[in-house]
Amino acid sequence: MTRINKVLELMAKLTVDSVIIKDVTTIRYLTGFTGDSSLFYLDRQQGILITDGRYTQQAKQEMKIFKVLEYTPTNANSIWEAAAALAKKAGAQVVGFDGACYSYTDYVTLQELLGEIPMESMDFSSIRMIKDKKELELLLKAASIADEAFVELLDDIRPGRTERSLAGRLEYYMRAHGSEKNSFDTIVASGARSALPHGMASDKVVEIGDFITFDFGAVYRGYHSDMTRTVALGMANSWQKEIYTIVEEAQLKGMKAAQVGMTGRELDAIVRKVITDCGYGDYYVHGTGHGVGLEIHEMPNINKRGETVLKTGMIFTIEPGIYIPGKGGVRIEDTVVLTDEGARALNGVKKQLIEIV
Repeated sequence: MTRINKVLELMAKLTVDSVIIKDVTTIRYLTGFTGDSSLFYLDRQQGILITDGRYTQQAKQEMKIFKVLEYTPTNANSIWEAAAALAKKAGAQVVGFDGACYSYTDYVTLQELLGEIPMESMDFSSIRMIKDKKELELLLKAASIADEAFVELLDDIRPGRTERSLAGRLEYYMRAHGSEKNSFDTIVASGARSALPHGMASDKVVEIGDFITFDFGAVYRGYHSDMTRTVALGMANSWQKEIYTIVEEAQLKGMKAAQVGMTGRELDAIVRKVITDCGYGDYYVHGTGHGVGLEIHEMPNINKRGETVLKTGMIFTIEPGIYIPGKGGVRIEDTVVLTDEGARALNGVKKQLIEIV
């Protein structure tokens, strides 16, 4: 099924005649257009990108099958006037829109322009959950860029470096290997700060005896990678080895347990049980994973609320952790693709504890 057909199928299910999409990620997924400040109009006969003169030529180059409508921004509502006019001309009885991406002002403006035509909020996040072959290739490339950068970084990790300098080096290496940008603000958290699940890189100096958690990702042609590795600076002590081994076991259990037909909640429970049974359940404070694609956080959710049934072609993370306040923590994360045979990691950096001596 083509990407547009997924939308048309959802439209038929909701009895929607036309849709007006604002979300830049959804527009990119459906059309290939990489700009912003535009709308995508779709009905059963045509798809039209509504944009201004800044993006007209770019849109014509990037899109293969859709029309481009250049509107003149004479007032704040000009783009909405153009979209409403298309829906009215098509004789739409119900107009769909991606409500999670509209502001209240957007909604009110469009509804006033449509007059008596009702609007139906639609959630397009589900159409991106199953990746096609091309998407998988791009995600694999993003993951390989991050892999190469991290391996290169290992030679730079030494006492006296700051977390921020290590983050900068890692980001430089990802850029050097072809990343467009970082998937998100790089996390580098060392020593007691490694107990912060989202510990942004600080001016703290890394020291012998520290756990150092690196959570990072590259972006390649719009697609994100996401990986976490925790290393020990110097030889790991007994408590560090203990919690690392538990997290490694939980992560491996999740990799082996993931299968088509289970829910995200069921996978989360399997991973969480390993940590809980070892007495550290109170120190596992987040979900097991999330979808990855054109956005760093997509559907499906792999957590206690994850009701989505997992299917072949879904790509998500498996990232358990243990975080002991005032002491330190560990997280190990792979991004995986779900196949009929189970989960396969996109990234390849080893997960066994790396001791930097």
